[in-house]
Order: sequence, then C-alpha cells, then structure tokens
Amino acid sequence: MVEHLRYLSLLLLQCAWQSAQAQDAELENEELDRQIAAIEKELMEEISVWNFSSNLRLGGGYKENVTLSAFAEESSPFGATGLDFMAIRVPLAEDGLEVTVYGALDDRRYLDAETVDREQTGLINVNLEKPLAESWSIETDIRVIYIDEIFDASLTEDDIGTVQVVGKQISLEPALRRDLPGNTWIEARPEVTRQYFAEPLDDYLVYKRQVSVGVDYGYQSELSLYAEILRRDYDTRSQRDEIGFYMPDTDLNYDRPEQGVEWTHYWDSERRIRMRTRWSILENNDSGSGYFDYQRERVSHGWRFRGEAWSLAATVRKSTYAYDLQRSADFLSLRQRADLSCDISIDYEYNDQLTFQLGFEQESINSNVPQDEYRYRVYTAGIDWEF
Repeated sequence: MVEHLRYLSLLLLQCAWQSAQAQDAELENEELDRQIAAIEKELMEEISVWNFSSNLRLGGGYKENVTLSAFAEESSPFGATGLDFMAIRVPLAEDGLEVTVYGALDDRRYLDAETVDREQTGLINVNLEKPLAESWSIETDIRVIYIDEIFDASLTEDDIGTVQVVGKQISLEPALRRDLPGNTWIEARPEVTRQYFAEPLDDYLVYKRQVSVGVDYGYQSELSLYAEILRRDYDTRSQRDEIGFYMPDTDLNYDRPEQGVEWTHYWDSERRIRMRTRWSILENNDSGSGYFDYQRERVSHGWRFRGEAWSLAATVRKSTYAYDLQRSADFLSLRQRADLSCDISIDYEYNDQLTFQLGFEQESINSNVPQDEYRYRVYTAGIDWEF
C-alpha cells in the first residue's frame, strides 16, 4: 500500500509541477511546496494506513469430564460464542512503526454440568514493531488476559487440585532483534507479568529474561534455540519443609530456568503444508526446602495442510514431570506425572466470509498419585463469520 501511495504521489507531483510551469512561470518554490504538501495530505486522508477485520464464532459441542476430576466426572453439552478483532497499521516511510491490535473473547455455557455453568476467556494484545537501524529492530507486546475457567493447579500447589479460577494477567514484553549474515538472527526478550487470582490461588509477579538465536530458510521456515530464566514471586504463599508442612513467616518464590528448540518448516512455496516441532526442558526450584522442585520435559509436534477450501491441523503434545521430594501415593517412590494431549481441527471455507469448523481435543493425565489422574475430551462444531 505504501509503495502505491508513493507512486501516486510522484505522478501527482509531476502533474502539479507541469501545471505550475504552464500557469505561472514565476511561481515561487515555497508556494509550490505548499501545493505539494496539500496533495500529499489529501492522499493520506483518502487512503487509510489501518486495516481492520472482525470474526464472530458460533457453535457448540460436548465435553467429557468438565471438572477435570479424578473421582467425580461431570459431562455436558455446551454452547459457545466468540469474537475476534484485529487492527493493523501499515508502517510508513516517515516512522516505520507497525502496530497490530488483536482481541479475542470466548464464552462457553454448559447445559447439564452441576458444578460448572460457564467458562470465559478474554485477550487484548497490542504489538508495536519498528526498525531501529540496518539489521536492528525492536518490538513490544502489551497484553491483558482474563480467565474464568477450570484450571489444574496441582503442579505447583499440592493442596489444590482442579479449581474454578477467576483471574487476570497484565504483561509487558519488549524484544530487541539483530539480523546477522546468512539469514541468522539473535533476539533478547525480557518480560514482566503481574498475575491476579481470586481465592484459593495466590497472586504473583513474574520476571523473565530470554535469549534466542535462529536461522530463517526455505519458504519462510525457521529453526531457533532459546534459553530463559524466570522468577515467580508469590504475594502471600509460605514455604514448605521437606515433608510438606507449612513454614510460617516465610516467603515463597520459584526460579524456573528453561531451554528449548522450535522448528517450523514449510514444505512448499505456497506454504500450504507446515510442520512445527517444539521441545523444552524446565527446572522448577523453590526458595525453601525444595519441596516444590521438579523437572518438566515437554515436546509437541504438529502439521497443517491448507487447500483451496479445506484445511486440516493436528498436534500431539507430551509432558513429563519428575519431583525431587514429593512422594507417590505409597510413599515408597517419588511423585511422577505424564500428560498426553492431542487436538484436531478441520475447516471448510464456504466463501470469503463464512467458514465451517469441526474440532476434537483430548488430554490424559497419568500419575502415581491417584488424585492427579484424569482425562477429558471435547467435541466441537461451529461457524466463523468474518464481517
């Protein structure tokens, strides 16, 4: 759009110059500059640098084990509504600033579940991106998230299992990137996040520092490695001793170093076939006796096929958790847990505005602590209308 704008401005400038010569050979340069500025201003008013889109989603489905419970499962059909909106500001030559505003709202209403009647989520993300100099660029994400849903808190809070969580999150995530020879790059990405929860969960503050290096190749494919250090400071939670008893007048925080690799590969020039693989290993270290210490290894692998009207996406994920001090149900071995999940979605684009969607999602939790174990499945069908 910007290139077309520049070309059109040049043509009109040439016409203005020729007209000025023909009408008044003694026209001062200052007056001509004012005419040129007026033409450019008029063009900018007629051609917007913002692009907008909105999507309304309507549908429903069925969820097995709405409460994510190990012993008291509830299943229910549900109705779902959602709204997405996006605004993109095209970067201009004067400032080079690109702005992307994205928002999403989702509401799910269960019809037969006695314990849970609804789940809601909301997201607003503002992304600012600007080149600083040759091979340098900076971007910033400002994010607000709202959740009201069933959440499994047993990983980091042993006396709380799955619970209806209401909370909000505010994040600031800047990033500085340097492009290097051979389509390689390096990026530094700090983050500050404030998390607010309703009881029984505790609020906390997060500081994160991440460094990534990667290479771009092929049809916009990318391979990257990253390492990060995350600190989570709880507002009121206390430390535990080696057995699990509370230690009064103590403050609890977690240090969570993580390393990983991400690989996104497009198999064709039209980018219709995409493969994405991620692997990471994380250490959770508490500030006390180490009662909450564990190691998590996570891997995911997914494919997406996109045709003229049809698209298919599928992803499989596995996470394993090994605790340093917490015991299993028989107290003879250490606590362990393995999470396995998958999701499949099929979309049919009926026209430019209307898309039909089918989806399936499943997650199974296996552990040597019985109250950790559960499985849920979700079947969905709906439509997406862009307006």
